[in-house]
Amino acid sequence: MKKHFVGLFLLISFVCLSQDYQVESFGAKSDGVNDNTPFIQAAIDSCSNHGGGIVELSKAGIYLSGTIHLKNNVSLEIFPNVTLKAIENSNALKKIQSSILSRMDVVPWKAFICADTQQNIRIFGGGMIDGSGGSACFRDGIENSPERPYGLFLINCTNVVVEDIKLQSSAFWMQRYLNCKAIRLNRLRVFNHVNKNNDGIDIDSSNDVIISDCIIDSSDDGICIKSEGMNPSKNIVISNCIVSSHASAIKLGTGSVGGFENITITNCVIKRSESKVMMHPSGVWGGLTGIELLTTDGGPMKQVIVSNITMEDVENPIHIRLGNRLSGTVARQGYGEKGDQMQGVKADGKGTIINSESILEDIILSNITGKNIGPYPVIVAGYEGHPVRRITLRDITMVYGRPGKKEDELITPNWKANGYPGRGMYGTCLPAYGLVTNFTEDLLIDNFRAMPAPGEHRTVVKHWNRKLNVKHIK
Repeated sequence: MKKHFVGLFLLISFVCLSQDYQVESFGAKSDGVNDNTPFIQAAIDSCSNHGGGIVELSKAGIYLSGTIHLKNNVSLEIFPNVTLKAIENSNALKKIQSSILSRMDVVPWKAFICADTQQNIRIFGGGMIDGSGGSACFRDGIENSPERPYGLFLINCTNVVVEDIKLQSSAFWMQRYLNCKAIRLNRLRVFNHVNKNNDGIDIDSSNDVIISDCIIDSSDDGICIKSEGMNPSKNIVISNCIVSSHASAIKLGTGSVGGFENITITNCVIKRSESKVMMHPSGVWGGLTGIELLTTDGGPMKQVIVSNITMEDVENPIHIRLGNRLSGTVARQGYGEKGDQMQGVKADGKGTIINSESILEDIILSNITGKNIGPYPVIVAGYEGHPVRRITLRDITMVYGRPGKKEDELITPNWKANGYPGRGMYGTCLPAYGLVTNFTEDLLIDNFRAMPAPGEHRTVVKHWNRKLNVKHIK
């Protein structure tokens, strides 16, 4: 009897602690005019200080706010017909100095919604988060500028859930999760096409991550797994997503200091963006690359499986590359000098320590189809003395819609691996339209089909080395 009483007391205590907090009770208004920053923050602080619960933005309309700091055990519920919108004033969005040092985080970055070293955070409810990133106050025109805020920036947090929410119009990446653990991103609708560097989702040096049932349409990379810090990104599942991008749809890299391990990507569709505006400097409407698996900053890439993917319109369907850029800061990332200066980059500046393992191995890609692809082929490459190992390409069919040039057959590709990785690093569309490989070891190709575009002059396949296991290719 006593045990039952104690259990009932604990349950009642938990229910009492898990309260709902209406932001209107703290002074907030959904009128699209007032600055609600102090009122929303007060509701969050009170909720967390009393053991946690739900902070509700429930009145239809627009809640304007500056930077909001999420706290332990707080769920932020944004109701349908409600928009939480960043104030169109750069001074209202504050700089956040990450508690985690990474290749990017040698200076503070601005953010709309942020949290550092918190746990049990949830954002949900069916409403909208709008970063106001197209506002004139955020259009500095500089690549990778720390003056342009993230939509969401969560650092070193545990047990994070973001679900059933719409996110749009960040001034920088829409959402970044740095050095976090146990992340669930479900049923998100992301549209990010108003500024430079408009990624959809960035998972960075984090582990135990599930991304599912999301629709992402972004100017820059769609779903991007990075390891800017010394910890790897590992134990990650991406499934049942529809992704569109003017850059890379689904990508591991380019920031790759800590590396990548135990990642599966399955049951996804990559399609042309619905955006009518072009914010990406490449100007490629169909997108640069479908699937990119890149490690160039010293971290290893191991045990990655990509399966059951359809794609269309991208220039380059698949790019797998081991490189040696070895960048501990963004100084060698390939952006302009001004952006580097703004991030505090110096030749002797602090950054992450590079411990190069030069490993990319045990990768399986299967059941992948593409249409209207080209003019770049599937690319698999390491670099001199450091081959990629045990790569499997199985049941892959690519139908090309854009041919290369005849002179591409005669141009020797630039195989230097110390630059910014991407389909354009080779200085040519490459001498084959279907598949090009170099610096590989134990590459298995099983049932690979490539149909040329009208007017194609190049051969279907070009291998620079012969350590291949080819079962069926045509």
